[in-house]
Amino acid sequence: MLQLFDILGLKDMDIKGAQGVEIWLNDGRTLLDFSAGLGVLGLGHNHPRIIEAEQKCHERKIIDCIKVAPHKLQGALAYNLSLFLPEPLKVSFLAVSGAEANEAAMKLSERVQTPKGKKKFLCMQGAFHGKTHGALSLTTATDVQSGFLLGVPKENVVYVTYGNIEALRDAIKAETDERGNNPIIAAIVETIRGTSCEIPPAGYLTEFAQLCRANDILSIFDEVKVGMGRSGKFCAFQHENVVPDIVTLAKTLGGGKREVAAMVTSQDLFDRAYGNKQDCNLHSSSFSGLGESCAVAIETLNILQDERLIEKAESMGGYLSKELHGLKAKHPKQILDVRGRGMFQAIRLNFRQDLAEKLVDISKNPLFQTYQTVLIGALVRELYDGHDILVHFQPGARDILHFMPPFIVKKEQIDRLIAALDEILSRGLGEATVRFIAKNITRVFRGII
Repeated sequence: MLQLFDILGLKDMDIKGAQGVEIWLNDGRTLLDFSAGLGVLGLGHNHPRIIEAEQKCHERKIIDCIKVAPHKLQGALAYNLSLFLPEPLKVSFLAVSGAEANEAAMKLSERVQTPKGKKKFLCMQGAFHGKTHGALSLTTATDVQSGFLLGVPKENVVYVTYGNIEALRDAIKAETDERGNNPIIAAIVETIRGTSCEIPPAGYLTEFAQLCRANDILSIFDEVKVGMGRSGKFCAFQHENVVPDIVTLAKTLGGGKREVAAMVTSQDLFDRAYGNKQDCNLHSSSFSGLGESCAVAIETLNILQDERLIEKAESMGGYLSKELHGLKAKHPKQILDVRGRGMFQAIRLNFRQDLAEKLVDISKNPLFQTYQTVLIGALVRELYDGHDILVHFQPGARDILHFMPPFIVKKEQIDRLIAALDEILSRGLGEATVRFIAKNITRVFRGII
């Protein structure tokens, strides 16, 4: 990772502090953070009300960990979450990461469905749901499964094309026997695809849930990356009139300061899985629902409401989209597509790799597996070195540049991003690529990149 940071020019980033959308460096530079912890910093860095909530916890010496009695802050957080979600989603299991929330969703589904003889999960090709053993089994966005014994064997996973309702219908039909039974426990889907920033077709999530219910398959909506307001609704599935059986949340829920996640489902499903004295503790986590983490999450929900940040994510997202489309119109040969919603948007770039091919041989390169990696890396570094802007890309989609600013981003900060992209694209990506390769030339000769 240190080598990768070095290649992108980030290894020696000496951070003094951060507030809102800004990161301050000890060399006097101020960065605009359009990566926002890959979705964690919905409220921005060090939101003052989050810091105040933490300080109150310290002053009052609230209890963080109690395992032999109820914790009021856990109950309050679960109740408040239920107010943002449609019925019957009102029972929460608190976790510390999105992967752990998805693990909880998988295990609850198994408890409900395996007594019926069901033994398979259905997921999307190219999905990302986490890197723990169970969630890893349903993650194929990048090659992160190699070398691991998967929690769910591959023969127990059905893969379907994202956004294609007919493919889902065909997959269920192929798994259904002559008596009308199928072995699928649950189907999980990202409501906006995290790696490629892809929105499914209108109505897809609704039909997805309907198909699942019609075939006794539990529906799990993974909102880890885009939930908590990033799409312009509390959850992205709320852009449609649909309710899944289970929803998973994380990232922004912790206010940028705490590790908090949640799996939320109905009372009926939770009771069917764990609703008796013998089974109530079958799934647990040592650090789930710590007092201060719950307090911060509660305050995060308050801030989203009081400061109307979900509405702001929608309006600023509209502005960002308009400006990106304007950039695409100006540079149609370089920007192929603008995608996303709210405070999660991206541009798909048309990389002409012939220049990179002439300048560097990546055939023996353990890090840059494709020329696209060289070109997207050059763009990321150019924005950082020349414009003090942090953006990111995902290994599973090396032609897509992501923008995930905090919900508090201002128009002038978006304007600065657009102006920087315009300046780079006007000069041509080839120039940025030449500089990028020149800065890493010693690694090229040593076979490091």
